[in-house]
Amino acid sequence: MISESPGASFPYSPLSAQGAPTTMKSTCLTVCLTTLALTACAVPTHTQPQDIADPSDCPKDWLRLSSDDSRVKQLSPALRTERMELRDQRRAVNGTELNLDLSGHPELQSKVDDFNRRATQWYATSAYAILKDPSPEMYSISQTHDGGDRNNAIALNQNMRILTDDWNRFWMWGFPSMLSPTPIMDTSGQPR
Repeated sequence: MISESPGASFPYSPLSAQGAPTTMKSTCLTVCLTTLALTACAVPTHTQPQDIADPSDCPKDWLRLSSDDSRVKQLSPALRTERMELRDQRRAVNGTELNLDLSGHPELQSKVDDFNRRATQWYATSAYAILKDPSPEMYSISQTHDGGDRNNAIALNQNMRILTDDWNRFWMWGFPSMLSPTPIMDTSGQPR
């Protein structure tokens, strides 16, 4: 039989004065770090896909690119020839290739604008551009960007509600204590 002196505590007792605060601190720290990690991971980091009529790597002015540019090489031979002719016309009108102002020559400006539109359409639908990203709307193997965002939001919502329930159970807020010698009748109508 173990004799116990008043005020003595066992070193491994769950109610010891040294163990309880440490356990409480580590539990609170774990819960706080988990909550922080769950909320920090919910921010989407992708960019939405670009419109095919205005791909992100297409220039606004095709005439400014050098002939060695890989995007120019993807144009059809007819568009490359027309590009060189328009460059020569613009150089003849402005005296230099650096001056892009064609406000005094509306006919040439409309030709340049039309060429830029047609070159962008050709490039955006070329095999080169399509093979670079054959499925621009897909985020993963089976989800689009919007579907991925929606699934992440649903998972975060469920995780936060589960965490709230766990937190309430940890602090024993989820249900009344049954330790009272005179129990109070449950008036909520919900079965336990």
